[in-house]
Amino acid sequence: MQERRRTKNDINKFVVSAKAAKSDSADDVKDKLKDISEKLSEKWADTDEKPAAVALAVFALVGLVALDGVVHNIEGLPLIPDLFELIGIVFSGFFVYQNLLFKPDRQAFKDSLSKTFEDIL
Repeated sequence: MQERRRTKNDINKFVVSAKAAKSDSADDVKDKLKDISEKLSEKWADTDEKPAAVALAVFALVGLVALDGVVHNIEGLPLIPDLFELIGIVFSGFFVYQNLLFKPDRQAFKDSLSKTFEDIL
């Protein structure tokens, strides 16, 4: 019986620590979303031409819908999807070779991503 109680206690401790970790990560996500929304609000307030920004967003959405239609129609053609899949596999392999395979390349890629994120946000 003692062993069984210990096991239940261990499980209870694990569940409690998992819940605490989950709440910590949820708080981190909430804080990050709050920071992002504040930055977006600041950027929106700094924008001088709000109608142009809205028009640009609308045109981008229309462009994405049109592009989705084109890709959907191309997918219906025989052999074209297989060619696209082959091109995707080759490009993914090239990307991994260029940026992720070797440690100095990974660090350079990470630095590039960090710089881009800082520029955006």
